Amino acid sequence: MENINTTTYTVEGMTCAHCVSSVSTGVGQVDGVTSVEVELVPEGTSSVRVSGRVPADADAISAAVDEAGYVVTGVLA
Repeated sequence: MENINTTTYTVEGMTCAHCVSSVSTGVGQVDGVTSVEVELVPEGTSSVRVSGRVPADADAISAAVDEAGYVVTGVLA
């Protein structure tokens, strides 16, 4: 059975489906990421759940979110 590591990041600034698409695409390109799920909370704090066979580099995830135009505000286990 394959172990899957999942980390959830809180993200601010996302307001629409285009935001979700931008973040999903960017984070999905980070090495080791196999799945990205975004829970959009318009005008609030959204969550981005990242899964992979190995834990993804938090700095790389933050950089990908930043590149998409948004800000990681926290990391949940």
